[in-house]
Amino acid sequence: MAKSPYSLKVGRVYIHKKCKQGTQVNGEHFEGLCNPFILCLGTVCASCGGPRALKTFYWEDTKEPLDAYRRRLRTKVPPIYTWWWLWISPLIGLIAGSVIGPLLLKKSTLPVVAGSAAVGTLIMFLIVGPKILMLIAPKKYYKLR
Repeated sequence: MAKSPYSLKVGRVYIHKKCKQGTQVNGEHFEGLCNPFILCLGTVCASCGGPRALKTFYWEDTKEPLDAYRRRLRTKVPPIYTWWWLWISPLIGLIAGSVIGPLLLKKSTLPVVAGSAAVGTLIMFLIVGPKILMLIAPKKYYKLR
C-alpha cells in the first residue's frame, strides 16, 4: 500500500458522482473518513449539499470510490484489527451490558438483560471498540493511498 503526502491539515479532495464537483476534506473529518474501523455511512457534497452514501463519492486523485477504499484498507491491516472490530469488542459489550444493565436497574428480567446486552454491544462496536483499537494500534489511515 503506497504512502501518500496527505496530512490532516491539507486533506484530500473527493468528487460527488452526481454533480461532478469536488469537496476538500481535512482535519478530524478526513481522519474519520479514512479510518475503516470508524462507522461512516456517508459524507456531504459541498456543492449540492446533503448527506450521501460513500458509494456516491470517489477520490479525485485515484478515482477510487470511498466505500471501496475503506473496504480495501480493512484488508491491509493485521486480521486481529478486523477481529477486534467485528467480534471481540462487541462480545465484550454484550457480556458487560448483560451484567451491568441488570445491576444498575435492579431487575434481571429477560427484556432488561437482552436490552442491556444489545446496548453494550452497540456501544462497543460503534464507539468504544474503535477508540480502543486506535489507542492500542494507532494507524494514520489518511496517509495511505
